[in-house]
Amino acid sequence: MTEVTKRIIIMMLVVIFVASMGFVGAGCKEEAGMNEETVEEKTEVEEAEEVVEEPEEEAAEVKKCRIWFWGEDEAVGLTAWMEENAALYNQMYPNVEWEVTHLPIDSIFTGLEAAMEAGDAPELHTVWEGLTTLQYAFADQLYAISDYVSQEAIENTYEGPRAGTVWNGKLWSFGFYLDPWYAMINKQVWADSGLDPENLPSSGEEFVAALKKVKDAGYDPYVIGMKDGYWADFFASTYAHQYYNDVSELRNAMLGEASLADPPHNMWWKDIQTWRDEGLFNEDAMSLTLGEVMDVFAEGNSAYTNIVQPQAVYAGSILGDDNIGVLVPPVTSDAALDGYCAIPACPLIIPNTCKYPEEAGKFLEFITSVERQEAMYDQTGAFPITSLIERSVMKKDYDRETYDLVNNKSCWIYQDNIPVPVLEAMYSICQDLVAGNIDADEAAAQFEDAAEKWREDYPQDVENYRNIGK
Repeated sequence: MTEVTKRIIIMMLVVIFVASMGFVGAGCKEEAGMNEETVEEKTEVEEAEEVVEEPEEEAAEVKKCRIWFWGEDEAVGLTAWMEENAALYNQMYPNVEWEVTHLPIDSIFTGLEAAMEAGDAPELHTVWEGLTTLQYAFADQLYAISDYVSQEAIENTYEGPRAGTVWNGKLWSFGFYLDPWYAMINKQVWADSGLDPENLPSSGEEFVAALKKVKDAGYDPYVIGMKDGYWADFFASTYAHQYYNDVSELRNAMLGEASLADPPHNMWWKDIQTWRDEGLFNEDAMSLTLGEVMDVFAEGNSAYTNIVQPQAVYAGSILGDDNIGVLVPPVTSDAALDGYCAIPACPLIIPNTCKYPEEAGKFLEFITSVERQEAMYDQTGAFPITSLIERSVMKKDYDRETYDLVNNKSCWIYQDNIPVPVLEAMYSICQDLVAGNIDADEAAAQFEDAAEKWREDYPQDVENYRNIGK
């Protein structure tokens, strides 16, 4: 092989080697490029997965709740307090709005029944407690309070107002302020009549004798208003229970197991006749309504009247708090409940045609908390329903006296245990007795007749009545 031929062959091999290395390099670059693209694609997919946003939650439903209540008429400032409750509750639960409506007393029941019939009742509504509440429970028109308010919250309120609205094992109304039912004196009138307002008589006879002295001094001893008949509740629920040992005695008589015309059931009728015959009532008793009595008492010429606690606040604002004294009206009785104070409340119910019963229960717990009850007392003077309030919170002497009665000598309410048809008869019977048309024995007999008629006309209600308190 010539030298020239060798050189040509070597040059060709070099060219082939270089070309092959180019192909290898290009293949590596292509593979590397493919690998880089795969990594980039994978990274983009992962990033895409990471940036996928969860769908936004739908805005919470705004619950528009309503409370139709009464109370401003006797506890001035209650509406503003309730509106404050609604605003504070909305801060806690932004999706819940409470519309607050104060009711005229004459439209409480007509408005409620119309709303129930229309299927559009408010979440909370005022009614009177006892059988006035239970008539709606009997008719299956209510949610039970105890199904929506915790047992702890219930037990933190005074028992007296609850005693008459337990039926079939459940509670059907819930008070938001206490209405102790007792009596009030104008201390200045007592002193001007030669009596010691700090040491009041302790028996029925002594009390009548003291009121006679007031009359002799030229004052009205005992101011009442019988025009609308409702003063019968003030008589019955401040005096009648003091002749009993237990509420079962009254309930058994209402069921016909004893006569309401016999002792002890007739004793409060006899008290009314005594006051009437002694001329202790104001001369215009038959022309004044229940509501007008407080205005007459506030004029300063009357010694004594029956009240619920907010009316002491009203009288004190005019006559001066130092001139107001409160007491359980004395009767002559040796029964266990002599000297005890009936403690009703201003209650609320949950109609079963409302939209948000759960919110109704939560709102009741909120407005009966210690903080909100103390605010209510500060703003209105109405007595707290919660038993957790300390005595030191009470600002006035008569409220401290009330506190002692409520915590040491309180009991059930006579009115709460009277069926509505019998209660309506009681009003007209009492009007006739005060007017002098009948005597106490006739009044008690007519009351027994009304109970007997109820038992005949409403057999299902009689059966329901047997389960009150159980």
